[in-house]
Formats: sequence, structure tokens, C-alpha cells
Amino acid sequence: MLYVDDDPNDLLLFRSACHLTQVSFRLQVAAGGVQAINYLAGEAAFADRAQHAVPDFILLDLKMPGWDGFDVLRWVRSNCATTHTPLALYTGSLVQADIIRGFAEGANYFITKPSDIRVMSDIARAIDACLATNFVQTQSLSRFSIRP
Repeated sequence: MLYVDDDPNDLLLFRSACHLTQVSFRLQVAAGGVQAINYLAGEAAFADRAQHAVPDFILLDLKMPGWDGFDVLRWVRSNCATTHTPLALYTGSLVQADIIRGFAEGANYFITKPSDIRVMSDIARAIDACLATNFVQTQSLSRFSIRP
């Protein structure tokens, strides 16, 4: 799983939530959109695919400088290696236009970032459950997703 966020505090909180939840997936992180594209393309420091595998799920912050979440989302959906990878926009934005645009551009989920570590742990647990069933059962994660 790849989590993309430019805020080091949010990255740390989600890592902590994954640790507390004892998820079975391997969490990889990218500090911003440009680093996410490098990771997904297997470029630069991410060239070793044994260590930096193409993720089976992407959790993507929306509001980032440079390449924002929409830019990364478009890249993901236009790349043959990631076009079908489940992706959740994970953001503090509740702007209806962002929600509509996110789904229109190919996001599978639109999840509001919680401020509570327990809710964040529940989200990590839900992602883990979806990955365990190869996204056949998505109810656990869908309950966190906002619909347009």
C-alpha cells in the first residue's frame, strides 16, 4: 500500500495507526505528488521493485503543492501498471466540487481525514480487510467514503 501526503505529521499519524492496528500490508509512503510519481514509475530511489513494489492500494492526499492529488490521480489512471489500482482520495476537503471531480477522474473512494487516531486506525483496518479479500468485499472501507 502507498500513502501519499506532503504533511509529515499526517504521514506519522497514519504510520502509527497502522502500527496500532497491526495491519498485514506493507506501508510505503511518498512525501508529495512528485515523489509519488517517482515511486509509481519505479524511478530514482524507487527503482528497486523488490523493495518498492507497485502498490495494491493508493491512499492519496488531495491538497499538496506542486503535483496535487488530482495530478497524481490522472497519472495513476493513465498508466497501464496502475490504471486499475484501487485509490482513495484522503483529504480534509469537503468541497462538493472536489468530491465530484475525484470520482469523475477515477477515485474509488473519497475519505475525509479524521483527527482521531482511533478512526484513523479503523480506516487502516478497513484497508487491510479489503486487501485481504482482493477488494472483493469493500463494505468496511466504503463506510468511510463520501459519495457525491
